[in-house]
Amino acid sequence: MTFIKAALLAALPLALAQVDPPGPPFPSSTYPNATDPITDGGALSNQTSPPKYPSPWGEGLGDWEAAYASARRFVSQLSLTEKVNLTTGVGWEGEKCVGNNGAIPRLGFKSLCMQDSPLGVRDTDFNSAFPAGVTIAATWDRALFYQRGYGMGSEHRDKGVDVQLGPVVGPIGRSPEGGRNWEGFR
Repeated sequence: MTFIKAALLAALPLALAQVDPPGPPFPSSTYPNATDPITDGGALSNQTSPPKYPSPWGEGLGDWEAAYASARRFVSQLSLTEKVNLTTGVGWEGEKCVGNNGAIPRLGFKSLCMQDSPLGVRDTDFNSAFPAGVTIAATWDRALFYQRGYGMGSEHRDKGVDVQLGPVVGPIGRSPEGGRNWEGFR
């Protein structure tokens, strides 16, 4: 008799899992006013927020006050040509990285090397191939997130990269048609 009771108790969760719960399976799983495909009868694809022009100016409050003041002092010294050079770049793989902005030698501002690859340093030798972001996200292990980020950051730094372009974030990471979702953590 004890064996039968134990077997029934063991099978109870399996039987209950077959019954549809009332309402959404994960209540409060989305932010207020978000589109939830479970509760809203179908989500729209490639949703975007309306643009806001002109973009709001940052205020540099709190810990950012000194950084904003320094940036304002620097930018106020630039000519229009130097501003364009700084923000436009030198072209796709025009120098050692996939993206490089122009230097401003008279102010001692060197070119920034911006290199992509969601799995490691792109177009180089003797580097690691890290797991995709979606693979790390599936583990829910913060220590693995940290190890991956630290390792990738260290290799980029050691190769002379100033800015790592990745992982993918924003609307491109929320669209199934985006094709690059594996790079991010969603």
